[in-house]
Amino acid sequence: MNMQPLALHMHMKPVTQVKFNRDGDLLFSVSKDVLDNKYSAAVWNANDGQLIGTYKIPGTNTAPVAGFDINGSSTLLATAMLDLKTIVWKAETGDALATIDHKSPARCAQFSHNDDRLMVVTDKKMGQPGAIQLFNLPANLGVSDVKSQFNPCAVLETPEAIMYAEWGPTNDTIYFGSDDGSISILDVETMKIVRENPAAHNDEVRKLHFDSNYYTIITASKDKTAKMLDSRDLKLIQTYTSDLPINDAQISPIADHVIAGGGVEAQDVTTTGAGNKFEIKFFHKVHGTNLGSMRCHFGTINTLAFHPSGRKFASGAVDGFVKVFNFDEGYDSTPGATPVWTSAQP
Repeated sequence: MNMQPLALHMHMKPVTQVKFNRDGDLLFSVSKDVLDNKYSAAVWNANDGQLIGTYKIPGTNTAPVAGFDINGSSTLLATAMLDLKTIVWKAETGDALATIDHKSPARCAQFSHNDDRLMVVTDKKMGQPGAIQLFNLPANLGVSDVKSQFNPCAVLETPEAIMYAEWGPTNDTIYFGSDDGSISILDVETMKIVRENPAAHNDEVRKLHFDSNYYTIITASKDKTAKMLDSRDLKLIQTYTSDLPINDAQISPIADHVIAGGGVEAQDVTTTGAGNKFEIKFFHKVHGTNLGSMRCHFGTINTLAFHPSGRKFASGAVDGFVKVFNFDEGYDSTPGATPVWTSAQP
């Protein structure tokens, strides 16, 4: 299988997250771009890779973006900014609709499944604890001007830094991973942790995602493993082992495959002797065996995202590139089969 990627280049700094919208026709990306006239958030045509639009507050330098989300109807975009803000945008026009101020950098943001609430993770920095903050969104947001100040309707604070979080399947729970390697489930009504796996990983959890049916979650960790856990009780199902830290991992919606990407930071290459092995690895979901790998970036891979159809996926890396990979037509007809990849640096 020849997977020559489509390379999308607009960002000048590390890409921190990529994500397809629910319909799969749009691909969004965010980065750490901070220079004037550079844009830290962008939207692309998911089919041909053409740049559709960018997001930047007029008259200001762009702040680095750590994470983002697009709502279910693709009308609102929320960016978690490292300059102590979360910005909600009108996705179609790029207009900034609301700015939420925080006391520490925002690490990730995600809309609830019915789009009426926004969850933001703020970092354990500047004397603040790690926190998950929930905000009610006005029904007229994006339709008319909203002048009211956004204050959290609920907050969870933890002594650990929360690295990433996602809503559970019914908006009743939030799953999150921390820098101590633990995975936890938060009850949204009581804002209390109702289940925890304190030893899920031996180092910080960098990302976690559900499968398409919400039966399992995949976690990515600095400890060089990705793990599949049962979403009900957080018990370990399978471990996927790499020789380098894993920054993100995803479960295929249509085949028994897991993809994982990472690598050492550029400043650590000379001290670790790891070289420039910035690979996307493919694993068998059930057996945990390594099926192959691709070297497709010139820097550490920060983010991965499967298309809703499962027939393509995107990656983003420190090199500033977003890349889109399309599987052959027969890919989804052979779930779990071991493909043979040939890859090359574009």
